[in-house]
This record gives sequence, C-alpha cells and structure tokens, in this order.
Amino acid sequence: MRQTGTETEQKPKHALWYGMLTVVLPFFSLLLAVTFVLFCRTYGGIRRSVTIELGEESPGIDAFLRKSDAEAEFVAAPEPRYSMPGSFSLRIRANGRTVPVVLRVKDTQPPTAYGIETTVPTMRALTPDKLIRDLKDQSVVKVTYETKPDFYTVGDYEALILLEDTSGNVTHVRSTVHVRTAREELVLEAGSPVPQANAFLFGTYEKTEMTPIGESVMHEPGEYPIHIKADGITAESLLIVRDTIAPEGRGTTYIALPGETVTPEMLVTDITDETAVTVAFAAPPDPESLDSQTIGVILSDRGGNETTVYSTLLFSNVKPVVLEARTAPLAVSELLAEGTYDEASLNMRFVPDDPGQHVLAVTVDGKRNLALVEVRDTIAPEIRISLSKWYLNAPAAPETFAKASDITKTTLTFAAEPDWTKEQQEVTIVAVDSSGNRSEKTFTLKLRADTEPPKLYGVRDRYCYVGEPVVYFSEVSAWDDCDGAVEATVDASSVDSERTGAYPVTYSATDKAGNTVSKTVQFRFVTPTVDEQRAQAVADKVIAQILTDDMTLAEQVEAIYDYVFTHVHYVARSNEWDWRSEAVRGLTTGKGDCFTAYASARLLLEQTDAQILSVDRLSDVSHHSWMFVNIGTGWYHFDACNAWTGKKRCFMWTDAQTRRISKTYWRYDKSLYPPIATEPYDGGN
Repeated sequence: MRQTGTETEQKPKHALWYGMLTVVLPFFSLLLAVTFVLFCRTYGGIRRSVTIELGEESPGIDAFLRKSDAEAEFVAAPEPRYSMPGSFSLRIRANGRTVPVVLRVKDTQPPTAYGIETTVPTMRALTPDKLIRDLKDQSVVKVTYETKPDFYTVGDYEALILLEDTSGNVTHVRSTVHVRTAREELVLEAGSPVPQANAFLFGTYEKTEMTPIGESVMHEPGEYPIHIKADGITAESLLIVRDTIAPEGRGTTYIALPGETVTPEMLVTDITDETAVTVAFAAPPDPESLDSQTIGVILSDRGGNETTVYSTLLFSNVKPVVLEARTAPLAVSELLAEGTYDEASLNMRFVPDDPGQHVLAVTVDGKRNLALVEVRDTIAPEIRISLSKWYLNAPAAPETFAKASDITKTTLTFAAEPDWTKEQQEVTIVAVDSSGNRSEKTFTLKLRADTEPPKLYGVRDRYCYVGEPVVYFSEVSAWDDCDGAVEATVDASSVDSERTGAYPVTYSATDKAGNTVSKTVQFRFVTPTVDEQRAQAVADKVIAQILTDDMTLAEQVEAIYDYVFTHVHYVARSNEWDWRSEAVRGLTTGKGDCFTAYASARLLLEQTDAQILSVDRLSDVSHHSWMFVNIGTGWYHFDACNAWTGKKRCFMWTDAQTRRISKTYWRYDKSLYPPIATEPYDGGN
C-alpha cells in the first residue's frame, strides 16, 4: 500500500520474506551442491549391501564397487565362508574415507538326501536318519518321521521323512522298509558249512521248526526252499547254493604203449572242487604220432565252471624208468628190455643228476621214440667236518666248519646256533638237499681268542715304469682266518715315480681283534722301452683274432693260453725287468723264454675279466715266471711257456697236478699267495 502526502511509505510483509529468500537460497543451494559432490565422491561408487547364499564363499571387494577400476579395500576382511545366515557389518576404505557396508547371508536352499531300501527284523526300530543317505545342507538339519513304519509287524512300509534346516527350508524323502523275521534268500558258495537257523533269521529268535539241510546239499548247486518257525512266527526263506569257483587240477606226463586206449582221466591228477567234476579232451590225441603231444584236458564242475590243464602224452615202444640221481650217464640198455631190439641209441648224452621228469629221444631199430625218465633223489647228503677250531665272539656260517656232498644242491644250517662265547661245546650241523633229504653231523667246536695277524698276499718286489701311474693293489690282498678279507693299506711315501731307482713300499693290514701285519718290499722304477699305447695296439690285434663276443670267460682264458703256448716259441733270453716290452716281443716275433710267455699271457688276460697273480719260482739257482688265474672257480696255475712242449701243458692246474710233473719246477712261496684250488679245473662249470 502506498500512502500520499506526509504519510511514510511502507512495504508489505511478504515482500520482506521474499527479500530474505533471495539472499539465503543461493547459499543453501551452494551448500547442497557441495554436499552432493562429497557424497558422490565417498558413497557414489560403493554398494551399501551385497547378498550371498549360505555356504558360498564371501565376495571380494569388487562385489561392493560399482566401478571395477575403483580403488578400495576392506578395513577388516570378511570370513572366508559364513556358517550361519545373518547380516554382517563390514567397512571399506575408499578415497581416503571409511564407508560402512553390510554382507547379507541368506539360506534359501532346502536340504537334500536320498531314501534307501532296507530290510530289518521285527522289534528293531530305526531312527529316520538311518533311512536316508547323502544328506546335504549348509546348516543343521532336523530329521523326523511324518509317516513311520510299524517295526513290530512283518510287512512292507513306505516311510515319509521330513528334513528341516535351521532357516525353515523343508524337504520330504521317501524310504522303503521291509520288516521280516527271516531273510528272503541266503546265497552260499558250494562247499560252505551247512547254515544254521540264525543264518536265515533276522535278530535273535528262538527257532522251533526248520527244514533240515543235508551236507550233500552244499555240494550241489541249486535253490532250496527253507521253512522256519520262530517265536510263533512262520517264515519262508530260500537257500541258494552257487558254484562260482572253477575246478583245479594238474596235468601229467603219460607214456602210452601202442594200442593202449588213453582217456582224459589218465592225463590229469589232483583234481579239486566242491562239486562233481567231469573231464574231457579239448582235442583227441593222435595215437599214430611218436612225437610228444601237448593235450588239453577240460575240467567242468556242476556250476558250469571250466578249467583247461595241459598234459604231455607220448606213444612209445620205450618203457618209462625211474632212476636215483647220479653223475654217471644213462645207458640205452636201461630203457629197453633185453632181446626186444637189434640196435638202439640215445640221441644225446643224458646225465640223470636233476630230479624230475625228462623226455629223451631214443632211436630203436632205425625208428625215433620218446622215453620218459623220472629222476629221484632219495639219498641224504653226506657231511664232512672240515674245521673244528674257531675264534671266540666271531660268529661264522656252518659252511666254515663242514662240507656237504650230494648230487643236488645242498644247504647247511646249525641245528641250534652255537654259543660263540663258550670255549668248547657240541654243535650239530644239518644238511638238506633240494629234494628235501636231510642229514646231521655233530662235532666238538673249540673256540679261542684271535691272536693271529692277517696274511698279506701278493706283496713282492716289483718293477714299475717311470712316469706312469702305480697300481699298488692290482695283485695285493689281505686275508684273516677269523674275519675273512680285510683291508690292506700301503705306505708309498718314499716313492718318486718320476725318477729311476728302488724305493721301499710297506703294506699293512689289521683285523678286528687288533692283530697287525706289515711287510716292506722294493719297487724298482725303470724307463719304459715300449709305451702303453703300443702294447695295447698289439694286444687288440691278437684279441680280435682269437676271441669272439659269444665266448664265456672260461673260453676266453683257454683261447689266450692256446695262442701263447703255440705262438711264443721258447728261446732262453728276455728282459725280466720290462714285462711290457717282453709281451710285445713275444706277440710280434713269436720268440722268448718263460718270462716272455708270462708277459704275453698277462697282457692278453688283462683285456678280460680274469684275475691274475704273478708268480716266481722259489729257488736260488734258476728263475721261472708264470701266473695264477682265477675266473670265479678258484686260483689255478697258468703257465703258457712251451719249453716242455707236449709234456707240460700247465693250464689251470692244481698244486697236485704240477707236482706230478715236477716237484721243483713250479715250487713257490705259498705265504705270498692265497690258497690254490684243490679240485681239478672242470672248464669253468
């Protein structure tokens, strides 16, 4: 309202408020805008809540971010997996601020399980959890019956089972229950013991009646109704006897004379089965053939199971024989009756020293026959006590004290382990051969303290080559009567292998009892006249001529002996300090004395696996060199020198064999060498 004249001009009230708003409203708008920007920066990229199913793994930080490239992290990480539903507060740090969020865990999945079908005896009530399997849920599940079987009355029932978890999720499962007094059927393998009533009945009932079951029933496959009355309840069951195991048997070797009818029963023995077994040929034999025939025999039982065994059948005019094991060869006259043939022979030599059945080819009046020879070993081994004195506190094998002789392989044992701390006692050794024959021998065992030092073998003065490696143990070993092989040591500190001259070398050995032996010898170093490469080339050339890849070690050793014996002719001259030079000389010129023959054989034998020891004659008058050789059968004399051609072929001889030719020619210092074999060499067999 506007007044005129002297009246003062006044504004209306609403105009005043309007003016105030025009001033305040822009300020609040600015404040709201700033607040909105700050809220968006802090909360705009973050979800305030995330929901997962119970049992799932907790989500990572990305599940709470609206932009995958936003930078944020949990202040405290959630649990890897939550075990109950609910809302769980979390905090996320983003853009320098901490934001509260919520992880909601829900359980919306009902439990799952499978109902089973089972048979139970009357009066045995099962809880509902016994009628389900594979129950799965993320929380605790309550299992109850909605429809419960009558466990006290025979019948078939369907049980309805309610599954409810802690979140209220529900599932129904159905199960079938058969309530019985007796089993519907009892299945047993033929040959099983006759079943009693409790094998048919469920639970502990008192039987009053039952169909009798005979022993024969258990050996005849079939189905047998069984009537049982127990606790006033009548039940019917079925006994099922099955035969699922095939019969067993052993094929034999049978020799039939011409015209004899051979049945399958003749070719098999030791038949075993719980039911009756019939036998038949897989294919009929040929009575016209005189060759060995392999015949299949089919064994069939009442259950329809079959086994085929294989037998050897011979049609022959030669009678089978049984022999005691021996080393003398079989004579054809032992197989044929006198006067039944004009001419007969074994097709190969046969020594009956291996127990068992053997098929031999025999030619009778120009016709080939096969004969069966059964070798039996019924004679117990013979035991010979070879040693009765030993050492205290030093257990030893029975072979240390006794030797057993038998046609077959024999093992020795103590009847009772000796008391190795007792000085004198009676000890019994038992020998058992491969056929089971047994013998015993008792002797008095005397034990004493070990005060004897070991023996050093092969320790002798030697020649060596300047500038070449020295092999100190190529022929040296140590042996103790109590401990067996012991370690030998060498002190060669005085040796200068780069300079000619003689140097002392000391070998030592100590046994377990502390007994020690030492021996000092001279090693003479000389300048080589033939280098090792030259000698190896000569050896390789000879080896290529006389040895083949299929030779045994025994054959290789004999071939080397024969070559040196026939190619290195005796000439009384050699350089006995230079064995390598003499080896090359002997193998290239074919001339030399005993040392040359020794050196030639040594060079060739070193190309094989044979063990060798160098030997010198024990004499102050004349010198002779040869070797001992061991190919796993023991040490034997090996002298390829042909000075006595035709009279002394000293190949793998024993001491006794050398003494028959000469008592002095091969005489040697036995203290330097291990014992020589006493049994004649048998070709490495």
